[in-house]
Amino acid sequence: MATRREMISAAMGFLMMPASAMAAEPSAGSVVVERAWSRATAPGAAVGVAYFEIVNSGGQDALIRIETPVARQVEMHSTATVGGVMQMRRAASVDVPAHGRVRFEPNGLHAMLIDLARPLKKGDRFELTLAFQHAGAVRVEAIVQDLGTMTPPGQEGAAQ
Repeated sequence: MATRREMISAAMGFLMMPASAMAAEPSAGSVVVERAWSRATAPGAAVGVAYFEIVNSGGQDALIRIETPVARQVEMHSTATVGGVMQMRRAASVDVPAHGRVRFEPNGLHAMLIDLARPLKKGDRFELTLAFQHAGAVRVEAIVQDLGTMTPPGQEGAAQ
């Protein structure tokens, strides 16, 4: 059994460690994906879109990939207005701040579902797997809303 002096010495050593040595990588449980949704697609459309919110209760992380069985490929895009023209740009990854949130939403960050396996119809549900640099894979079910919808399920009619 450790003596009182040894326990105090060990505690002092721990407290004197640099913060960088004590900083833990985010664990899989530190990142949660909420309110995943999509829009129905028009007949014959080869692309769709998915939105969600990432909530990080841990340290800095990055979303590095998204996969789904309903599309051959998923790309992360940001949207910005440049010179009065709305432009989409592909993002290789998306930073997720420590103890922060990142929203994928209409007219902002979004996931482009490319080469759809089937049309997306209102009421459908499909799985998204988001891969994070530190937290690993997080799976979530997306709910398909009406074509043209601008808000997640349960927030219809909410202010933009």
